[in-house]
Amino acid sequence: MQHPHESIVLVRNVILYPADGGEPRITPMTFNEEGARANPCGIFAINVDLRGLYGDRNMYATRQQLVTIHSQPDPNSHGVYDIFYNISPRLPTNVCMARLVGVDPARPGKRPLWRGDVVVVKSEKWPSLKIGGRQYMNYTDIPPAVLDVLNSNFIPQWYNSRAWGDSLQEEQMSNNEASKVEQNWPVYQKIHPSLSGTRSGYDKKTLGTSGA
Repeated sequence: MQHPHESIVLVRNVILYPADGGEPRITPMTFNEEGARANPCGIFAINVDLRGLYGDRNMYATRQQLVTIHSQPDPNSHGVYDIFYNISPRLPTNVCMARLVGVDPARPGKRPLWRGDVVVVKSEKWPSLKIGGRQYMNYTDIPPAVLDVLNSNFIPQWYNSRAWGDSLQEEQMSNNEASKVEQNWPVYQKIHPSLSGTRSGYDKKTLGTSGA
């Protein structure tokens, strides 16, 4: 295993669930510092670089789901996996994921669907560094057996879980409240002079309400 002092750019095989409806496949992707800085879910010094999939302006809407796989016939599939997905309305509905959960993306119903490509990586902690205090995560190649486990078991259960629907509905409510703050910001600035010349922090770019 290469230590992060020697290199902080990795290439590892990941699972890609393409938004265009293609079949899920294993493909190499780059992990680097830039990918970690752009990812709002990242707490480690390196992460998979999703900017080429989502675009810089949609990275704010990246979300992460952790999955631990065990008790499988193939022990190589055991371990911790990170599923990265997006909820930006600028990105297309993921047709591949919709098909796996038996939903027509043209008539999705009330439950939310994934936006953009979905990427699954396998993670493994590196020992803590003695200098600098930065925490690194190692990533290993995805074993092919994981595809069947995710496709037939986890993804359908995830979609139908209460947590999936509730979490995104709560986030949408939060975005709606943030939109109200942005709309009323000029009024707040008049009431509170100390806010004069400052931005609300909830501008259209942050909320993803501007056009594609």
